[in-house]
Amino acid sequence: MTTAALVLSVLTLNVAGPRRIHQGWQTRRAALTERLKSEKVDAAAFQEIWRGEDLDALAQAAGLKNSVSDIPLGLAAASRYPLESSLRRDLGWGGGVLRVRIAMPGRAADLYSARLTPGDDSTAAARRLAQLFDLAEFVRQSTGPFILLGDLAAPPDDPEIRLFLDLLGARDLCVAHADEACGRTLDERRVDYALIPYSSRPPRENARAAFTETQVDENEVRPLSAHFGLTARLDAFWLKSSLASEPDGRQEALAAVADALDSARNEIETRANRSGWIPWLGTRRLMERQLDVARLVAATERVRTAQSRAVKPAVSASYDYP
Repeated sequence: MTTAALVLSVLTLNVAGPRRIHQGWQTRRAALTERLKSEKVDAAAFQEIWRGEDLDALAQAAGLKNSVSDIPLGLAAASRYPLESSLRRDLGWGGGVLRVRIAMPGRAADLYSARLTPGDDSTAAARRLAQLFDLAEFVRQSTGPFILLGDLAAPPDDPEIRLFLDLLGARDLCVAHADEACGRTLDERRVDYALIPYSSRPPRENARAAFTETQVDENEVRPLSAHFGLTARLDAFWLKSSLASEPDGRQEALAAVADALDSARNEIETRANRSGWIPWLGTRRLMERQLDVARLVAATERVRTAQSRAVKPAVSASYDYP
């Protein structure tokens, strides 16, 4: 049996660029652009890229003549192929996603560049869970093949990520036969991802870590970016893929997300009431937590609405109509 030809090679990299130029960035950007020249990808997703001239330099080095950026969200995408359209979504708390439609020969496909809010405490986890739900709903608008690339700010064994994959119905290209194939991308964790629609057929190739080299900067040995990147190669079977209308596990994941957001909201409200007794500092924290609560309430409502929509087809199917 012959294998399908590779049709798209992609890269994701959180470049950790500055909002304002400084001398250290010029040195690091030069190292990044030099490294990009050797990668030979067809499309790339960048995160934490806050200046148009930085995107121009990186895209040119990679040989990607078509690019789109969203400076407020710090997201960008570039491609050898024409870009038919782009759409962005602010996920709140500093997170966001940018979608571009790549016009490849024979069929268009969607590429997403995403970045979520980092943090290890329970409040950060609740924020990220709300972001992941909204991200899943945004990506589920794709009606054909897609690849979601970016920094999801949590490792693959985190409950948030497992719920997200069930919500979306996606495959993590860094996991091969239940084993991690890419390794760490930030400190000792992998927080960067390459996801495609799930199918029973394993991909021909998995993602791999990239940009793991170091450079000497101000007499210190440092990585090229705060994150390692990922590259992935997609075959023609991917072009035939699309999301299931109701992936296995989605209803259970929606219920788990709604319960988790409710629990997090209650916890934050309790902490907000306690901190309200501390003069000035307590007032500031109270306002921050009240905003978190309001956003989590709104996110929970969106999850409940999605639950209702997911249940209705199953209920209707249980009746015989004349």
